[in-house]
Amino acid sequence: MKKLAVLGPKGTYSDKAAFSLKEHYQIKYYPNILEVIHHMDHTTDALVPFENTLDGFVMESLDGIIKANAFIHSQVKLDVNFNFVSYQSMNEIKEVYVQFKAYGQCQDFILKHNLNPIITQSNIESLEMLKKKEKNNIGAIIPSHIGIEEFPCAYESIIGEIKDETRFVLLSLEEPKIPDIKNLGCSVVITPKIDKPGVLYSILKSFNDYGINLNAILSRPRKDMIGKYIFYIEFMLNQENLSSLEIIKTNIQEKEECDFKILGFYNLL
Repeated sequence: MKKLAVLGPKGTYSDKAAFSLKEHYQIKYYPNILEVIHHMDHTTDALVPFENTLDGFVMESLDGIIKANAFIHSQVKLDVNFNFVSYQSMNEIKEVYVQFKAYGQCQDFILKHNLNPIITQSNIESLEMLKKKEKNNIGAIIPSHIGIEEFPCAYESIIGEIKDETRFVLLSLEEPKIPDIKNLGCSVVITPKIDKPGVLYSILKSFNDYGINLNAILSRPRKDMIGKYIFYIEFMLNQENLSSLEIIKTNIQEKEECDFKILGFYNLL
């Protein structure tokens, strides 16, 4: 049985997202996203948070995928919400343990109560650190599926009425096959070899010319030289325009002098 590297410890949203995959994998927990991706090999795949409704893409995951030369094979989506808990009364609390991505999702609550954030790598780490400091004036932001009965001070669903979702991607070092489904998502990374005016326009025009609907485009630093960037592009495909992708790839590689890597084909959510 293959292993699945997941952001731990047990009880995180990543662990919850991995639930549907547990019959196919032996779950292994790691303390941060970079270690999750680092432990991928021919016996180990990875599941990482990739995008959140309120706070956008998880750049640690995107950059890690690109650096590791990994591929996206499928994706999972979860509804997300958070509770605030503490052993002290609210007017005594000055600081809050909060996971780096949850900080953006819960920023309104943190600002409203004038709390100083102490950033952690996982929501469960926030909870564990609070339990070690129960006599101090500190709180923690934890997933809504974690029990709050032991805490004298608790606020539930602190992101409010806004629907918050996080999608997770299943990664592998094996090149993905095109799934046998009518509509699918696809991600690519395009790296210009020459910095010239209009290169991004030409890249986007290539997709437009073949009627490809783009869902996202991000620029990320190349890491080897300041001022040089790569482009992450995400879009939808169907059986009618799937054959166009190879033409687009060839055009961008040859006419625009860019490297073009397909990161994956996967289910739509």
